[in-house]
Amino acid sequence: MWPGFSPDPAAAPPSPGAPAARIVAEERTVFLPTRELALEVWLGEQRLSFFVNGNRDRVPHIEQLTASGVSIRLTDWVGRLPFRLVYERGEEVQDVVVYPAKLSRTPKTAFAALARMVAELPELQRRLHFGGDLPEALSGVQTLWAVPPSREALLSVAGEAQRLWQLARRQPRPAPPGQAGRARERRVLGGQVPDRVDWNRTLDLWGRGEFPHHVALDLPAPQLPPALGPLRELWQALETAAAHLPPGTERDELQRRFARALAAFPRPEPVPAARRTSALPSASLPRDPVSRRAAQLTAEVRALLRPTSGLPGGRVRMAELYEFWAQITLARVLGAVQGELSTTADGLYTGTLRSEDAPDAGLPAGPGATVSLNPRLAFGGIGLSAQTLQPDLLAVLERRGSSEVVVADVKYRPLDRLSSDHQREVNDQLLRYMGLTHAATGLVLWPGSDPEGEPDPDSAPASDLHLAGGPSPATDRRVSVLPGGRARLVRLRLHPLDPPDQLRDDLRDLGLLPHEPSISDPPPPGGPT
Repeated sequence: MWPGFSPDPAAAPPSPGAPAARIVAEERTVFLPTRELALEVWLGEQRLSFFVNGNRDRVPHIEQLTASGVSIRLTDWVGRLPFRLVYERGEEVQDVVVYPAKLSRTPKTAFAALARMVAELPELQRRLHFGGDLPEALSGVQTLWAVPPSREALLSVAGEAQRLWQLARRQPRPAPPGQAGRARERRVLGGQVPDRVDWNRTLDLWGRGEFPHHVALDLPAPQLPPALGPLRELWQALETAAAHLPPGTERDELQRRFARALAAFPRPEPVPAARRTSALPSASLPRDPVSRRAAQLTAEVRALLRPTSGLPGGRVRMAELYEFWAQITLARVLGAVQGELSTTADGLYTGTLRSEDAPDAGLPAGPGATVSLNPRLAFGGIGLSAQTLQPDLLAVLERRGSSEVVVADVKYRPLDRLSSDHQREVNDQLLRYMGLTHAATGLVLWPGSDPEGEPDPDSAPASDLHLAGGPSPATDRRVSVLPGGRARLVRLRLHPLDPPDQLRDDLRDLGLLPHEPSISDPPPPGGPT
């Protein structure tokens, strides 16, 4: 359970004899049938009322109340909502389970994404030395979806992965097509002696009066081991699985060892588009036995993290949770993981995070980063009245004597379906932040567009949950270069079920993170023994 979480007693899973909870998408209207006119409707300790302007906490409100039932408008509160109906004689509780439909229109996929976010937050909380309690809105979710893997199982797979790497390094590495058995002759002028000298050709050259030139033979660069890609993917899966172990020194040590092993691998060379294949059936697995075994182990490790059937026992404001998770995820990818955060009266995290200097942090080498969460930027302007702007995240990236400012805003909204007026409001807001901070890049982080497929009905029994059609792996990204070419607005997808390196790769493509150098003949990774 996330440290600081306390399960809601009223939100405990129903007993075997109780009716199944209803599954409803967020931001919908749900109808609760009643045996008579309900005098009051409660959600936890909050008595619901008809909509009143200034509903700051976005608590669900009553739209219609009759003798046959009550219509309740849901908001961005997701999880288990136990509505208590009070009658003239007695009362009853009806459970409604609300899923975050902006993450997926399939309930089980949406809950799996929510579970992934909550599972990542304890690790982030430990690394960032939070200086305050979690916001109240984030303190009511039980993680009932995933079973943590065992340390022994991960160590066993890691040992075999290390043996596979040793085998892969001894595999034959054919030269690139057209270069097999060939060496390129190169004439070196002057008295400089190259590394590889063909003395027979050099002496022949001197005999023709061309002393002191030399003739060098450049051998073709050796190919990377064929199993490099599958083995790198295996270590990535192990690193992800280690983060799901119970907090403690053993998990920390295992994460560091896996991170060091992964860091020793070069990134495989890009595969031409004509040679790319989608998920292959078992009959089309790589013919290379090392690659095939690595792919099987990767599937086994990922199977340890598959979500189990189950529903959340608490509730959380999804917009607040997504904003916080997105802020911390972006800060960590930028390398800013040292610092302290505190909470405001409004439940917002504020503070400054900086790059970690420890050599075994498991993070890729990159520019120094200073990240501020929810900074209050005040200025006077042309008048006497002060004005304050507050972006969600402000980052300063240091690189070789210069710096670049990045400002980010998090939107738990379907940006691709907003009206033109609302899209202009998002643009105007980000442009104000960029102008005040002289930022060259303005990011809008959002969950991405809905996957293709038929939407779920407004409600369904819990027994009808099924996993189908998860979020698309494609990044919903849009880059708009501003007039003059010195700044840009970027719409960037950030989804908890995306591949682990998706955000890091996107930032590299945008030039906000350096590309990892290519290594032609990597040393053996220092994996666990």
